[in-house]
Amino acid sequence: MMRIVRLITISWLLAWLLSACAATTPTMTPTAPTPGGACAPTDQDRYVYQPARLKVLQACVYITGTVEEVERDGVDGDITLLVRPDPPYDRLLTDRNREAQHGDLVVEPICLLQPLQPAAISLCASDPAPYSGPLPPAGTHVWMEGRYVLDLNHGGWAELHPLYRAGILAP
Repeated sequence: MMRIVRLITISWLLAWLLSACAATTPTMTPTAPTPGGACAPTDQDRYVYQPARLKVLQACVYITGTVEEVERDGVDGDITLLVRPDPPYDRLLTDRNREAQHGDLVVEPICLLQPLQPAAISLCASDPAPYSGPLPPAGTHVWMEGRYVLDLNHGGWAELHPLYRAGILAP
């Protein structure tokens, strides 16, 4: 009897873990950018951790490119996407992006992970509607909209921070 209870418990745990993993890596479906080509900011600017470190260059920009890497280790609750911009958008890269990010644009949807920094914990907890779209996996050709900034704490590399919207482009 004890063996059956253990098997049921282990089976339940495995099912729970698999469903939790599936929930944290959603797939992305093709979508269209903001209608009419207008990029519109969301409320996410209010929840950026240490906003003084970011120099805002443009309130909202649209780009297309390919996701090269997804980093999920943000102590501030953010996920970092490294995106290789398509040719018309590579003008958004700075020399620092070319040096430190191998020619990728840094894109940060915010407050998606449990932050470790105490100030970020309360900031993210106060965000009633964090970025809701699924994140594209590496290798996906995407469009993205976000606030275009220079990260002064990282030598002035360019970022979309925060990410407002994103979607898959048809191959």
